[in-house]
Amino acid sequence: MEEVVEPVPADAGELKKVKWKDIVVSGNPRKRFDPDSMRSLEASIRAQGLHTPVLLRELSDGRLELVAGGRRHRAFGAVYGPDGLMPALVRKADQAFANAAALTENIEREPMTPVEEAEGAAKMLADCKGDRSEAARRMGWSLPTLEKRLALMNASDKVRQALQDKVLNIGHAELLAACRKETQDSALDHLLKQEKMWTVNELRAFLEAASLLLEKAIFDKTDCGPCHHNSARQSALFGVAISDGRCTNKQCFDKKTDEQLEATAAGLRDEFQVVRIVRPGENLTVIPLVVDGPKGVGPDQALACRTCEHFGAAVSAAPDKLGKVFKNLCINVPCNTQHVDARKKEREAAEAQEAAAKEPGGRQEAGAKAGNGKAEGARGAKAPAAGAAKKATTASAEPSRAVQDYREKIWRTVFRKAVPKLPTAQNRQVLLAICITQPSSLDAHLLLDAIKEAAGEDGMTIAGSAKLMKLHEAYKLFTELESGHLRVAVDLVAAHVSTSMSVENIRGLLKTIETDLTQYWKLNSEFLTLLTKNEVDAVAIELGLKDKLGEGYTKARNGAKKEFIDAVLGIKDFEYRGLVPKMMRF
Repeated sequence: MEEVVEPVPADAGELKKVKWKDIVVSGNPRKRFDPDSMRSLEASIRAQGLHTPVLLRELSDGRLELVAGGRRHRAFGAVYGPDGLMPALVRKADQAFANAAALTENIEREPMTPVEEAEGAAKMLADCKGDRSEAARRMGWSLPTLEKRLALMNASDKVRQALQDKVLNIGHAELLAACRKETQDSALDHLLKQEKMWTVNELRAFLEAASLLLEKAIFDKTDCGPCHHNSARQSALFGVAISDGRCTNKQCFDKKTDEQLEATAAGLRDEFQVVRIVRPGENLTVIPLVVDGPKGVGPDQALACRTCEHFGAAVSAAPDKLGKVFKNLCINVPCNTQHVDARKKEREAAEAQEAAAKEPGGRQEAGAKAGNGKAEGARGAKAPAAGAAKKATTASAEPSRAVQDYREKIWRTVFRKAVPKLPTAQNRQVLLAICITQPSSLDAHLLLDAIKEAAGEDGMTIAGSAKLMKLHEAYKLFTELESGHLRVAVDLVAAHVSTSMSVENIRGLLKTIETDLTQYWKLNSEFLTLLTKNEVDAVAIELGLKDKLGEGYTKARNGAKKEFIDAVLGIKDFEYRGLVPKMMRF
């Protein structure tokens, strides 16, 4: 019997970073390196680094020899050059183990299937909130590669399984994925019945003839009647033609479809903050806003969400839902998930509180669960009769960029007006806080303009001379200032800061000094014009204006945006001062 020589087992090894040029490459069972595959690997390494270290072994002379990872080694060198520090696992192993490991890696290493790549690309796109360029960058792909893989997400289950089983090739699957799902399955059945598998070009010709049915078009077909690309007209002109009701000009058909999708989206932009045309593969990036049930955020949060910059609608560009409009969507899936989870916790706390009220003997335990989870009752402390239920989460949402810009402008104006009106001690406290934390934000130009307006002739003198003087000269000027005007000037200092002071600091200080926004701002047309009709509706409900309008509200809501705003602001004998929507509050 022939003796079998077993390779010497290798040790666990040590992770190191080794200069690329110092790695000895003796051989590799893989003789051909696909150029496209190598370019893709290089792009991945360039974008994300090398995730899996190569395997090296130490030679008798101390050098390190490549055992496994030839493709990674080549790609890493192309990206980082000969002096690049390459992650490596260094083991002590004999030649037999090295040969076995190199062969095993090349036999066992199998690339992801296109279907697996498509599913991964769709998940990455969801994480990137629909930003295709960012998704491609993170995956180390070109944008066309990402687009091709995402198109596969529209393939039916039968088509994707056939591709996974290698019954189809990628070209067939990409063509089928562009069709309605019903068409895909029937075309696949037809394709598999052929005595010889059609080429991709043959399948393309078949699908083009089958897919451009004018009855499926979402655009106005008035101009299609007399068009020479209409098969009905071709039947009148030629002896042989495809069946009636089809368009043979795919470029024109697709162009009109895209124009209609854009027109549908444009018609929604007065109503919603964000409107997206959802292309195949983007179905994971939006979620309906639900009030109640397992996926609900609760009525208060739902109303707040309607004023959020991520609230909107989508127009489907997927072949099986072409032109369909989906309204009341949240585009920020992670945020929606957080609100759903918060609502769930509130519901659980309320249920625990209710159970405690119904079962007097179990109040202590239920109270602890509904409160902070600490079993205070175990130490003899008496729990509240209905349990310390967790306080409901305050509804919140971030408004659109236009509202944020308007709000910042208003807040900064209020800051300049409110701070000088503070009692002297409080005004100086604000000034001291700014001098210590934000000294560079004090704006001398704004201050001089304010002093000029507030301090009469003294103000004119200061504004015209002080900024040109040296320090001691300016001091002398101020010693001659009338005491009342001096006080006015000093009161103005803290109020005049530049935009280098963040809006969050402005907001925080206004809130801390308990500024009453209603003294400086009231609901107005300029503000409401920045909103979509959905946002105006939410504000009207929040402030009770819907109830005040009564039966006329529905008619106004369904009309043009301007008329809707005029109705909301035109309630007879109604006092609007004191009404501040949440999105404007500090």
